[in-house]
Amino acid sequence: MARVQFEDDERPAAPPPAAPASGVMPLLVRGTGFVLMTIGLWVALAVVVEAWSLYRSPAGIERMAQAIERGSRLDLSLARASGSKAEPDEAIAGTANSAEKSDSVLGFRLSYFVAWVISLLLLMLIGRLAIAAVKTGGELVLYDRQVQRLAREIVREARRAPR
Repeated sequence: MARVQFEDDERPAAPPPAAPASGVMPLLVRGTGFVLMTIGLWVALAVVVEAWSLYRSPAGIERMAQAIERGSRLDLSLARASGSKAEPDEAIAGTANSAEKSDSVLGFRLSYFVAWVISLLLLMLIGRLAIAAVKTGGELVLYDRQVQRLAREIVREARRAPR
């Protein structure tokens, strides 16, 4: 049997890039990507539906405004700072009379506007996370294409490199 010795300049040709991976792992990656993409789409649709419901019925934000007022006493603090003579017990949020008294003293309820800002920021955050989930899930579903593209780029760069 003859042995062939290669000089430094003569090297055997590199084997061609491997075929797309087959087996359990690519299926698992694609399945995970599909599930992630589906959940992201579902959450994105839920955000759109919630935003549309707030547009159609802005009174739905009232519960959040009342919770903000109960927790922070924002309107009560502003009423006291504005020089109102109302008693603290009369200005507690959550009753119809207190909302009317707060409106008459301040002219508006700051907790209502804070509730809108917080709701919109939360909707935007959840929407952004849903978009990221759809993008990442789509990339995982197309996993083999990215691996093939990477392999082609590596082979192309290897051919360009000086010997």
